[in-house]
Amino acid sequence: MKLGNYAHISISVQQLRESLPFYEKLGFRKLWDSAEPSPWILMTDGTVNLHLYEWLFPSPAVHYFSSHMQDRVLELKRLGIQPELQKSRNGKRVQHNFLDPNELTIMLMHFDENAMPKPNGYSESTLGRFGELSVDTAELAASVAFWQRFEYAVTLRGESPYPWAVLTDGVMTLGMHQTEAFKAPALTYYTDNAAERVQNLRAAGITHMQPLNDETGAVAGAILTAPDGQLFFLFEGEVQLP
Repeated sequence: MKLGNYAHISISVQQLRESLPFYEKLGFRKLWDSAEPSPWILMTDGTVNLHLYEWLFPSPAVHYFSSHMQDRVLELKRLGIQPELQKSRNGKRVQHNFLDPNELTIMLMHFDENAMPKPNGYSESTLGRFGELSVDTAELAASVAFWQRFEYAVTLRGESPYPWAVLTDGVMTLGMHQTEAFKAPALTYYTDNAAERVQNLRAAGITHMQPLNDETGAVAGAILTAPDGQLFFLFEGEVQLP
């Protein structure tokens, strides 16, 4: 069962106006925005869409849309998964939420996916190209098996420096990492000129950034933290497209 044909990553922010400049410096541009029911903005960098929402919820979350979401909810229940129902005050916004084995929130919005603006595939990001939403896991095999139930296929897998796998359903790409090196989901980007990009990010005013060096001491990436706490990883390398 595929969860939907459109998905974006939803991020909870305390103050949208404080977080927004950071994402704009990363190359994200506005698609839609509104102040109802709370301030939010849907943004894209060409390879992934982000939904910044001034509301408290487990973040980040993988947010799927479908006009036939009720059928998917029924199938989830047949699989033994009981998603939580959420409705807006006026009853127009209907959503079901559930968790993966790593407590990553999956949101299922009852809304026509064809009405959503999809990324065009051309990266506009100052980080490079989006590769995956990286998730730390205690049991790689269990995480892979869980997502395979939703038509995610393993595209890459390895054992060094720890067990890991990259999975995609053609809509969203997830990286499962059996490690304690990080403890919160991160948006991971790849580039062939990491040192130059880190320098440009500094020049743009990105301050909450930790450069990563290779064995020679050269800059080979960075860890960035948004004002809302969202992590971004930048690594030297190429994205392996499905």
